[in-house]
Amino acid sequence: MYFKIQISAAVICLLTSTVHAQMSAKISPNDWTVFSENYEPRTLKDTVFLGKPSIKLDGKKMAIAMKKGQRYKNFRIECDIAGRIMSGIGFRAKDQQNYHFLYFRHGAGGTQEAIQYIPVYNGSLSWVFYSYPRYENKADIQQLQWFHAGLEVRGSILKVFVNNSKDPQMEINLLETDFNEGDILLRTMFGESYFANIAVYELPEILNEWEISEQFPRNETLDLKPTTPSVKWTKVKPDAANIINISRYITNPTGVIIARHALKAEGDSEMLLYFDFIGKLKVFLNGKEVFYYEKYKLDRISSGTERILLHLIKGDNELIFVSEGDAMVFRKGFNAMGRLQHQNWGFIAELGKR
Repeated sequence: MYFKIQISAAVICLLTSTVHAQMSAKISPNDWTVFSENYEPRTLKDTVFLGKPSIKLDGKKMAIAMKKGQRYKNFRIECDIAGRIMSGIGFRAKDQQNYHFLYFRHGAGGTQEAIQYIPVYNGSLSWVFYSYPRYENKADIQQLQWFHAGLEVRGSILKVFVNNSKDPQMEINLLETDFNEGDILLRTMFGESYFANIAVYELPEILNEWEISEQFPRNETLDLKPTTPSVKWTKVKPDAANIINISRYITNPTGVIIARHALKAEGDSEMLLYFDFIGKLKVFLNGKEVFYYEKYKLDRISSGTERILLHLIKGDNELIFVSEGDAMVFRKGFNAMGRLQHQNWGFIAELGKR
């Protein structure tokens, strides 16, 4: 596999070490502010439960712990949990009364009520509205025994993993709310809960608003200029798999298109572009080529397979993908009921902090 990438090896090493450092970061109990059930400030005490240093909440004097500082939109949280009745993780919290809430019923381990997701509106835990099979599911958990929980929130999708399972125990679309970014909190009700080995990883954000040009003929080399005029531009968004599937918008998908996305920056800054694609791809930022894949790529795509550093300028920036599908893999194209064309054509793109 050969890449022609317009960044130095030193920068690549820097990106690798930066991502690793971010992923290995741990959260100290000192990063949390604790409140009673009456929203009175409390002081977190050092606790060890079954051999693990923990945040202990009792549901009364110590009912809720809110993470200080950073607000999250797309993230993954990993932690160990042990509880008596109900232990939960709130996220995208607007305040202590409005947030998304994922919680575990320890006494219902092995039943369809072991895990439940609900939105909390104005302090109301409307658990009877959101039930099995969509908003509740099974998990192998027991009262006051440690288990590992992983929550991944990306866009409108929540995935819940129990005990390091490869497949999620729950995967749902979050209910639409007006709190789409916010704090992370820990909560217990009706008895004590313990939270240990807490780590939060910020995830890149899907680039949603794109425009694609008309289709242009393809050549042996990907030589279409990003400034080529287009008769029309079509607004497109990623599908539920976060993929811009170009074949959806081109009646006879055989050629090359230009896809453009507008980025705004409050000041000169550096961001990481996470992406993957099929076929050939050139990437331009503000008219400058920053990535070129010269061969044809045909493989299952995954977020973050490729990463490059983008140097944004204050104000408006234009990100352009010049994209060609997989027809050349089949020489003149794959035979689709009498016509030769692309079968796979598109990309996934996300933007994250350096």
